[in-house]
Amino acid sequence: MAELAVLQKLVGAALTDRSREATALPLIAGSEAAARKRLAIYRANVAANAAGALAAIYPIVHKLVGAEFFGGLAHAYRAAHPSMSGDLNASGGQLADFLRAFEPAQPLPYLPDVAHLEWLAHAAHYAADHALLDVADLARVAQLDLARLSIKLHPAVAVVSSAYPLFQIWKVHQDDYRGEIAVDLGSGGEHVIVHRPKFHVAVAKLTPAEAVFLQTVMVSSSLTRALETALKKDPGFDLAISLQNWANANVVVRLAVAN
Repeated sequence: MAELAVLQKLVGAALTDRSREATALPLIAGSEAAARKRLAIYRANVAANAAGALAAIYPIVHKLVGAEFFGGLAHAYRAAHPSMSGDLNASGGQLADFLRAFEPAQPLPYLPDVAHLEWLAHAAHYAADHALLDVADLARVAQLDLARLSIKLHPAVAVVSSAYPLFQIWKVHQDDYRGEIAVDLGSGGEHVIVHRPKFHVAVAKLTPAEAVFLQTVMVSSSLTRALETALKKDPGFDLAISLQNWANANVVVRLAVAN
């Protein structure tokens, strides 16, 4: 069994890195030329499958840069971040960071934020389930000791703050969008939430106060601390309305008083 694992590792390395095929060629039946040809075919299939999986996770990035550019990007990314999993859905998590340093992508400075949002939407699809918040908990909020109240978000929830109109970019590149495609990149930044109301992932725009509230909750579950940060951003922030909306959208899933 150990010998088989070694053989698989050598052939696998040759499929992802052509420079390492010399150690795999003797393991393949037939002449060296035939073995080299077989490896090339499998290598091309592996690369195509990896690029296809990456494009499925990042359809907006693919649309923004085009198929040819994305093919080169996928190749460069895969060389820098070879998959550590047999599940193609688990690959691609470092693309946003990779794009920040990827020289050919520098003319598109908003691209890493788009990739970050797409990965969070992809991850939200596979996040754990959680029961809806009991509406009775909301009704008791005003009577509870807010200083000891903690808040929990659904595992699928993520918030992205961008210096670019990120939600608008997301919106106009959805398959069912029917409207003006052009986006004014100088129109200012946007805050975006990723969540999963029921069975499908949703992306929506947040106000600055809503964004800072949820971001604070992610660091500290204290409702009081989150409320303080939101009110500093916007004195008109309405906690009751926000909690009701987030409970209905399955964003907030638990309120509890710490002992």
